Amino acid sequence: MAKLRSGILGNIRGKVAGVVGGQWKDVNYVREYVKPANPQTVAQTAQRDAMSDCVAFAKTLVGPVFNAYTDKFQKSMSGFNRFIKDNILEFDGSVDYSKLVLTAGTLFSNAITNAGYNAGTGVVIIQWEEDIGNNGDLTDKVFAAAYDKVTGDWAFPVAEVTRDDELIQCTLPIGLTATNIQCWMWSIRKSGNIVLLISNSAYLQVTE
Repeated sequence: MAKLRSGILGNIRGKVAGVVGGQWKDVNYVREYVKPANPQTVAQTAQRDAMSDCVAFAKTLVGPVFNAYTDKFQKSMSGFNRFIKDNILEFDGSVDYSKLVLTAGTLFSNAITNAGYNAGTGVVIIQWEEDIGNNGDLTDKVFAAAYDKVTGDWAFPVAEVTRDDELIQCTLPIGLTATNIQCWMWSIRKSGNIVLLISNSAYLQVTE
C-alpha cells in the first residue's frame, strides 16, 4: 500500500480505475482494488436476514424514540445504531420481543401491570402502579410504543404523561388480534424539553 504525501492524487477518495484511495489515521493511501467476496454460507445468509429484519423493525422508531429520547445518551453512535447493536441477536427468525431494549438508562422504571387493546376502537391502554423506586419522581414523564408483530403497525401516544397518571394510551388500526400486540414504556426526566435521565424500557404483551 503506497502512502501519498502530496501531488495530484493526494486527497483521492474511493475507486478510480483499478485502485482505491482513502485515508487512515490522517495518512492518504492508494491500494489495488479487490472485488469484495460475497459468501452465501448458511451463517452469512442468516446474519444478513437478521440485520435486515432488525433494521426494518427499528426504522419506525427513529423519530418518536431514538431522536427524541436516546440519541443524547450515545457518545459514539446514534440511538438507532445502538438499538441494532444491542438487539440484532434477537432477530434470529423467532423474535423474543420481551428481550428487546428500546431505551436504556439509570432512571427507575415502572413495570407494566396491564396492557389492553380494544378491537373496535384500536385503542391500546398501558397501565402501571404509582411507584418512584430509588430515584424516580411522580412528575417524571412516561412515553410508550405498541407494535403488532403480524401487521407491522406501530402506534405511539400523542403526548407524554406523568408517572402518577398510571396509564397511557395510543391507537392502532381496528380489528387486530390482541395477543399479537407488544407494548413498551419508559420514564423520562426532563428540564423543559431537555431529557436529563431515561429508564430502561419495560415490556408486556397484550392479553385481551
